[in-house]
Amino acid sequence: MIAWLIRLTTLLGDAEWQIRLVPLCCLSLTGLFLYGLARDLFGGAVAERALWIFLLSPLAQMGFSLATPDAPLILGWAATIYFAQKAVFGGDSRWYYAAGIAAGFAVLAKYTAVLLLPGLLAALLCARRRELRRFELYAAIGMAMIMFVPVLIWNAGHDWSSFRFQLGHGLASTKVFNPATFLEYWGSQAIGLNPVFFLAFLYLLARRLPETLRDDRQSLLLWPCLITLAFFGYAALFKRAEGNWAAPAHVTGIVLLAKWLDRPQFFRIYKAGIALGVILILILKIPELFDFLPRQLVMKRLVVGYDQMFAVGGRYVTPATAVIAGDYKLASLACYYLPGHPTVRVATPARVSQYDYWRTENDFSADSEVIFFGDYRQAAYLTTLFREVEPLPALTWHDRNISREIAVYRCRSLLVTNDPSSDFPPSRSDFGPSR
Repeated sequence: MIAWLIRLTTLLGDAEWQIRLVPLCCLSLTGLFLYGLARDLFGGAVAERALWIFLLSPLAQMGFSLATPDAPLILGWAATIYFAQKAVFGGDSRWYYAAGIAAGFAVLAKYTAVLLLPGLLAALLCARRRELRRFELYAAIGMAMIMFVPVLIWNAGHDWSSFRFQLGHGLASTKVFNPATFLEYWGSQAIGLNPVFFLAFLYLLARRLPETLRDDRQSLLLWPCLITLAFFGYAALFKRAEGNWAAPAHVTGIVLLAKWLDRPQFFRIYKAGIALGVILILILKIPELFDFLPRQLVMKRLVVGYDQMFAVGGRYVTPATAVIAGDYKLASLACYYLPGHPTVRVATPARVSQYDYWRTENDFSADSEVIFFGDYRQAAYLTTLFREVEPLPALTWHDRNISREIAVYRCRSLLVTNDPSSDFPPSRSDFGPSR
């Protein structure tokens, strides 16, 4: 879904601002759905607080600018809950059809959206069982499943590779308790939402859980949140879970928190959270104001500098040059920022990605000149692919927060080619000796 949306916004050009229109629009619409959800369930005052909590969370602010699958996922998630509550509490079950379409959109964005189904069904089973007898509910589930059929068809023809990858990527094959990954997961949830608001959510959840489970409106928000947090929390017991994986849980969690904070005795907590949110946003957006920050907390270090680095790297690339990279991230950056947007391959052993499926056969001959962008440690592997591997001046970027180098090698005299379908999932080069 993220790829299709980026294609939509770049029909008339591929400038960075056009690419970043996708997360900007997705998160803006998410805010509108979140506001509408809180307003419909609990009134305007709660809706206003929920919107402020959302907008001042690091989760939302990073989402506004990063074009990742999480942006359309969170939008589809928020839209699904919004339409579902209109069907349940608005007296018109036809809204379930809109919820089904939104859920299909979400699951095309990221597989995490499958957790919507148990979340919503648990909420209805807990507080609104009569809804489980409605035809429209099951029709909506069917609509979402039909939208997912292209994914099933592709996987059926590719040995179910994306399903196998996600299971292996997200769940540990060997269950050995790892307290470090478990604490890291909950710490990332606290930072992503806002530490004040996250701790307030846990405290008020413990205090108000029985009441929340009895209230059908609050229950509809609680179950998708708890199931998502618990699912990835369980995974984090044994293996590192990325902080953004559970991001959709906070959509309904924020609305619940705004409802719980809607009392005079909790107003100080709300104001403290808003104040901390402003500080966190300044740290994210303008880290230059905070010289004392350790480098690891400067998020901008992850994205800045690549445009200028590959602008320099363009001096090594001609129209006749083949370009390869050490992993899918560098391949994408090289393709976008190098002059002329050349085709870039991932030729060295790396995490499986779409580049493995774009790779079909070599489009250059044994005497072609090849430029490699990657890591110095990959030089040894390059020597198994090419007879000549010549180091070139690296691409560098240095400032107070960033010290980055991309190794560059000129390679000639390709040694041997492999059948690209010899390994599945494809994790090796489709040229060079097997490993």
